[in-house]
Amino acid sequence: MTPVRASSRPPEGERKLALARELGAEVAIDYSAPGWEGQVRVATGGAGAVLAFDGAGGYLGKAVFDAVADGGRFLTYGTSSGGFADIDPQAAARRGVRVVNMLEAGSPGPAEVRKLLSEALALTAQGRIRPVIGATYPLERAEDAHTSLAQRATVGKSLLLTARSAARIGPAEPIRHGRNVRPSGGHSSGGISGG
Repeated sequence: MTPVRASSRPPEGERKLALARELGAEVAIDYSAPGWEGQVRVATGGAGAVLAFDGAGGYLGKAVFDAVADGGRFLTYGTSSGGFADIDPQAAARRGVRVVNMLEAGSPGPAEVRKLLSEALALTAQGRIRPVIGATYPLERAEDAHTSLAQRATVGKSLLLTARSAARIGPAEPIRHGRNVRPSGGHSSGGISGG
């Protein structure tokens, strides 16, 4: 499967696309470009994405859904456009697309949470998982951090630092981006992300 990552609009989108390639995406697509859905089809041999994560919702989420292969999965988790994508359940059923709203998927129980946290911490200790930190801000600049997020100007995660945490890790300055590591053994299954 070809990992595909649809990213955001330029100029920040170019940095996000470059990061996606650096992290292993074979194809990175700018969803603000006309005809990007067709690029997904081409990149997946005409079938469409077998797995799509939609963090935007709205019209963009609907376009992401339309780029999913018949029999694929569409996971929606965000509404940055103002609302969830309007997906017709009968259209999804006809195409055999499984639609999962991550907010309705339910929470794992305490034992599963412990297991998942243990696995994540072990992978982190091994250096196989490392978050991409785009910027750090002192807590007093929380509004600046939020503005940066709202303007989609961040690449990676933004951290708010308390005085104590800033003293431990150093000055609160933007960090360009670190290396994020996917689990060894390959790439994700041909999915796209819409947000």
